[in-house]
Amino acid sequence: MRVAARWAIALAFAFACGVALSYGQTYASDALRPIFNSAAPVVAVAGIASLAAGRAWTSAALGGLAGPTLVAGYYVTAHLRGFDGSASYIALWGTAGILFGAAMGLATWLLRANVGAIWRAAAASLWPGIAIGEAWHGISRISDSTPAAYWWTQAAIGAAVLLVLAGWRVPTWTARALAVAFTAAIAAGVFALYGAI
Repeated sequence: MRVAARWAIALAFAFACGVALSYGQTYASDALRPIFNSAAPVVAVAGIASLAAGRAWTSAALGGLAGPTLVAGYYVTAHLRGFDGSASYIALWGTAGILFGAAMGLATWLLRANVGAIWRAAAASLWPGIAIGEAWHGISRISDSTPAAYWWTQAAIGAAVLLVLAGWRVPTWTARALAVAFTAAIAAGVFALYGAI
């Protein structure tokens, strides 16, 4: 398949996920509603979309495009459904989509590439760190308005993904220990970032 077609399919997938987020916020059960208003699924979608690229810079670029494309799908759908969206939130989440999407695209490539153990450890820690940091925010700051069970589940999934990726793609025990440390640092950074916005 030609490169342009792969990229178009990847971005259409991201846009469709944004549409799904808008409807999910309305129709999902209370227990599942946070998944449709969380960063971890958005970053995961950017990583999946970036699989359509084959090099480091193209993976980062496609991930960086997929993030805001998903955000666009969400806000376009919300607007068509009659919900207002502030320009500041659109700018905030669009920018976050670019930055975190590009990082996730690069991480996805690093996990598949023939690179050193430390690079793989860093790549394996990105999504788990985001998921755990966001769950930490959910548990400690907004558990009165969102179900704490959801956030504990997201944290457990983040830890499980770290274990799988570190065991599968990170070749040494030293690098695996680094992956755990990187995950903790990313989680702390995400928690701090949520506290600042």
